[in-house]
Amino acid sequence: MEAVVDEDVCTKWSETLRVYHNTSCELENSLQDGHDLGLSEFEVLKILSRSCGKHGGKAKMKELEAEMYLSQSALSRTVTRLEKAGLVTRATCDFDRRAMFLLLTPAGQERYEAAQPTYRAVLHRHLA
Repeated sequence: MEAVVDEDVCTKWSETLRVYHNTSCELENSLQDGHDLGLSEFEVLKILSRSCGKHGGKAKMKELEAEMYLSQSALSRTVTRLEKAGLVTRATCDFDRRAMFLLLTPAGQERYEAAQPTYRAVLHRHLA
């Protein structure tokens, strides 16, 4: 009986990986082709956009790291790409010079909003 349960868990894991791979590949391609954004870049913009109401569209880098699935160095490279594209800016914290904030620019908000329907459509195709 335990072998059957174990096989069910293994099958579910394989299915999860397949769905993740197919979904993330289509997201990456659709966002890149239609909006010149990678999936990681979109996710950063999404987090910053969510913080608009709470914190004026800014978040501490440490908070962003906690919400993202990337390593610190991969996140830093992603932020650098977004900054070069004019979609985010970095700023130091007034009361803690060690803390770094990331701010969403109007262009970043606009790009995020334009890409959101594409993102949602892909998710609905794969997960609904």
